Amino acid sequence: MLAETQLKRRDAGVLGRIAGLLPALDSYRRIVYTKTVIVWGFAAGFLLSRRLWISSRYYPVIPVWPWLPHLSYPLDYVCFAALFLLLGFIGFALKPRPYIVGFAVVLVFLALLDQTRWQPWAYLYLFMLLALACFSWKREDIAGQEQALNICRLMVAATYFYSGVQKLNWRFAIGLTTLMGTAGARLHALRAIGWVLACVEIAIAVGLLTRRYRNQAVIFGALMHGFIVAMCAFVYKWNSVVWPWNFAMICLLFLLFWKTEFSFADVLWRNPVWFQKVALVVFGVLPMLSFFGWWDSYLSASLYSANVPEANIFIGESVRRELPRGVQQYVKTLPGMIEVLPVQDWALGELNVPPYPAARTFRAIGAEVCGYAQNSPDLTLVLREKDTLLRKGDFTRDTCLGTLLVKKW
Repeated sequence: MLAETQLKRRDAGVLGRIAGLLPALDSYRRIVYTKTVIVWGFAAGFLLSRRLWISSRYYPVIPVWPWLPHLSYPLDYVCFAALFLLLGFIGFALKPRPYIVGFAVVLVFLALLDQTRWQPWAYLYLFMLLALACFSWKREDIAGQEQALNICRLMVAATYFYSGVQKLNWRFAIGLTTLMGTAGARLHALRAIGWVLACVEIAIAVGLLTRRYRNQAVIFGALMHGFIVAMCAFVYKWNSVVWPWNFAMICLLFLLFWKTEFSFADVLWRNPVWFQKVALVVFGVLPMLSFFGWWDSYLSASLYSANVPEANIFIGESVRRELPRGVQQYVKTLPGMIEVLPVQDWALGELNVPPYPAARTFRAIGAEVCGYAQNSPDLTLVLREKDTLLRKGDFTRDTCLGTLLVKKW
């Protein structure tokens, strides 16, 4: 009783005033608003990365299996339009389950045709929609509402947890000081900030699953996303596709966690819905494999961790002339007249999303450029692997007609 009184006194400050402005919601309104946020988040992400979802572009389409068909115009536009149409039905339908299933089928089909579409925001949104499809969408089904919401809570909390753990590496710490310029690079003590930020994100994940610190974790998470948007939008003017994702995450924090009474066990193992076990494996277990290099970084919430595979394509002047104009604009000249095509700049410039960070996708991109360059020997893909618990990430060099799987033209 005394502890409860102390807790109430503590929350009577700033947090208490915020709590007074944000009323508690019943489960049905939480689930309807969660659906609405996901629909709008998906729509904003699609619009900001529209060239990602069509095949009429220069940046390579990278299918999961090479025998999958290439979706040409106008079928690629038809599928993209179908995504928006189904999103509209999901948003307005009182019982959206069939539309969610249809949307998932189209989205998974497009994702199989191009691995670059496996963006973290699309991955999380898709699984959250599938969790909502487990609910009957009957207002009187209180148990079903809470079960669907708890699956979403599991996925969101796991995303924060692994995003923080992935940042516990020296590359992230050094990257932060590099962003501060030469002054920051000289202050080695500032590298500790990276570890602190990573631990804060982990603490947010843990706090969201506790009753005592849940509201505080929501506030800290909202502040973190606000900071990310401010830095990306106003300081670096970069990666606009994640701006709506950060706003959506702020909304989801309040919808899923603010003034709620679920327990840790309700989220982790007391949920009878079969899809909860799928979510637990996909978001709670499989990301552990990424620390050994056995699961992809983006599927393991490695967000801005600086420890993901990276690649650049070094070319000669003759190769540059062979490239389409739409690709040439991303080629940079380094000191010493070295020509380089940064894959990240190409992806962000043409698709407005980062490249999917996996060695196999970078080598597929290198093979595509080899096709443009008539398999010129004056082309080298330099790939830096991620560091894992088993080994330090190595640099590898791949060439046309060497280790690159060259596409037949």
